[in-house]
Amino acid sequence: MQEKQLNQLTNEVAEMATIAQAGFLQAWRAFLEADVDLAREVIVRDEKLNVLAEKIFKMSLRLIALQAPVAADLRAIGSYLKIVTDLERIGDLAVAIAKVVVRLEGKAYQLSLFEMPTMAERVKEMLSVCVQAIESGDFRRLRLLDEMDDVIDGYYSKCFEYVEWSMEKQPELIKEGVQLIKVLQSLERIGDHATNIGEWSLYMSTGNIADLNT
Repeated sequence: MQEKQLNQLTNEVAEMATIAQAGFLQAWRAFLEADVDLAREVIVRDEKLNVLAEKIFKMSLRLIALQAPVAADLRAIGSYLKIVTDLERIGDLAVAIAKVVVRLEGKAYQLSLFEMPTMAERVKEMLSVCVQAIESGDFRRLRLLDEMDDVIDGYYSKCFEYVEWSMEKQPELIKEGVQLIKVLQSLERIGDHATNIGEWSLYMSTGNIADLNT
């Protein structure tokens, strides 16, 4: 199999990872600032991610059909197909966060965000580890994702309980509370998809399945 073609596939996946990361960062900024216009931009721009995913799928299938890759090359293509699926889901979850902003019509939040901003910072760090690994081909830091995801899960539990308690104390804010829970769920799931990307990247590198979501 020609190295040039595999390098092109790698570059496309790296570009998709960068776009997915940027989409999340933009969605989170829209949420923090209650910026409806920015949130709508996130929703529209997600189509670019979907188009790139389709391009990568077709490119991968073409390589398998025409080049008959074996061993490491075949493992790389199979791993990229899995990684692309996770990147596409991260894009969908960024859109889910943006849609919350639109539903709440850009109004200032009456419920405290509690530790959600800190949780989001940890998610940003996980995505950064993934993107840097895909771009550089250096997968050593990916094993940090296991512990990082545990931290995300801890924040999710604390924040979920806080929002639930807040809604019980202020029933008139249930609509807002439900939307905040949707954001929490999106953050937690992005962390899960980041660990999936880490697992498939390590498999591509070593040939061994790593469980980073213990």
